[in-house]
Amino acid sequence: WVSICTAYSTGFVGCAQKPLTISTPQGFSELGQKPNQEDALYPVLGHATSTTHVFVVCDGMGGHAHGEVASNCVAQAIGQHTTLPKPCSTQQMEQHFNEGLAEAYRQLDTLDKQFDDSSGGKATMGTTLTFLAICTDGILLAHIGDSRIYQFRQGKGVVYQTRDHSLVNDLIAAGELTEAEARTCPQRNVITRAVQPHQPTMSKATFKVIPYCNVAPGDVFMLCCDGIVEQLDNNDLQQIMLANQPLGQRIDALKQTCRTRGTRDNHSCWAFEVEKVEHTKLQPAHQSEIDEERFTPNAQPAKQPSAPTKHTWPLVAILVCIILLCFGAGYMLWHKPQQTTDAPAATMPQKVEQKVEQTTEPTDSNDSDATQGTITRHHK
Repeated sequence: WVSICTAYSTGFVGCAQKPLTISTPQGFSELGQKPNQEDALYPVLGHATSTTHVFVVCDGMGGHAHGEVASNCVAQAIGQHTTLPKPCSTQQMEQHFNEGLAEAYRQLDTLDKQFDDSSGGKATMGTTLTFLAICTDGILLAHIGDSRIYQFRQGKGVVYQTRDHSLVNDLIAAGELTEAEARTCPQRNVITRAVQPHQPTMSKATFKVIPYCNVAPGDVFMLCCDGIVEQLDNNDLQQIMLANQPLGQRIDALKQTCRTRGTRDNHSCWAFEVEKVEHTKLQPAHQSEIDEERFTPNAQPAKQPSAPTKHTWPLVAILVCIILLCFGAGYMLWHKPQQTTDAPAATMPQKVEQKVEQTTEPTDSNDSDATQGTITRHHK
């Protein structure tokens, strides 16, 4: 109880400061068949430990100028604003994320103007974004574009996957395209959200909260760019990521499979395995909506009419008894026979008879009642 009260007093809605224990994160960043690396990771490779609680993967938009600049800018801005000295709730982390995203947009505006002035032409950089934060009341996920976040589980495979902000995904949701058709669709490179400078309306992230009651030891979380899924489907991914071997060897196998199958695009990822999770009966600070769209943390649920509790029923019973007693007493007083004075019957026979007749006469009663535009990747 002390830990719970402390959590509430500090804004940490959960039962422990460290509700999740993870393995040492593993990752890689490969060129594929491209001349330069446009992916960016936070933290950078080699700097993540089992105490790291924030991960970012960005994929610079191929075909757009300075995609590697945009991805590094956004990854660093988001990472620095969300790497905190103490754990926080998912609601607080969302606020830090939005501050970092706003800063990333400001930096992209400045960088874009600098490249525009130096090159003499309009430079339009951009990047996708995936974000994961381990918080006190759950795992907060956010993404923009078609980079993905997966949750794998032994015996079940993929138990969660983010939905791409892409044209083909919208067509699938509308029933105009199947999953098989989407893999070969000529418009599969068109995304509907990206982090870009000088946008009239800045793209916002889709958020998802995974409470710790939906996390189990052995679960594997992976953030990756679309280069990972260029040649691999979900069956391939779950077979590799849930293999019976150390996580580092699984990540090496994933990298080797991409290389063997001839992945053309840059491909990068971060992954970690859950070793221990502290389940709690307390609910997360907030939940995203069913369709994964952005939630409103300040919204209050509608008030329901209150019902009588078990403590109010005795009072109601006592009040009813008092009312009934009062009614009974009044009824008895109203109909009580009038007493007469004692006198010899012989001296007052006529008066007695007259009085009896008066009492039998009836008496009168006086009582009354009261979307964003599309962006095309040119590298595929």
